[in-house]
Amino acid sequence: MITRATTTGPCAAVVAACSTQVRSRLATLLRAILLSLFVVASTVQAQTPAQWEIVGRWSADARLFDMHIRASTTPLAAELVIAADLSLSGQIGDATMASSSPVAKTPTRLEYRIRLNRPVHAHPDLGKDHLIVIITRRDGPDGPVLDADFHLKSRFGFDPTLRVGHFDAVRVVP
Repeated sequence: MITRATTTGPCAAVVAACSTQVRSRLATLLRAILLSLFVVASTVQAQTPAQWEIVGRWSADARLFDMHIRASTTPLAAELVIAADLSLSGQIGDATMASSSPVAKTPTRLEYRIRLNRPVHAHPDLGKDHLIVIITRRDGPDGPVLDADFHLKSRFGFDPTLRVGHFDAVRVVP
């Protein structure tokens, strides 16, 4: 148990002055921290995903991370179309993605949850029709690069058999 010591006499004034100085320094430090956090937060908010210049048509290979499935299948051909409002549509393997708006949007990331019209492949481990696409902002040497990962699932909730992969995408020039 912590008890608070009380002082009387000439030391009481010194203890009171010391605690006032400490409180004053802590308040100044707290103000400085909050101000710096506010400046950083306002800088981050100024950059929006629309500035990414990822709008357009992208051709990709959907490369699965599971080496056993990769050994028995070819990469899934994919076409991703990102509209001006950042909605995503296209195809992956045998499935079509209906136009979908991002469910999560930050200055550095877009996340989509898309219900596919059918499973992406005939392989038994790829008989999944729920797709989560995560696009992360990345600038390459020649401009913006579509850095996108995907989770292929049986449902949007917990799926212990999900398949994770990456889109190796290049912009399709009109």
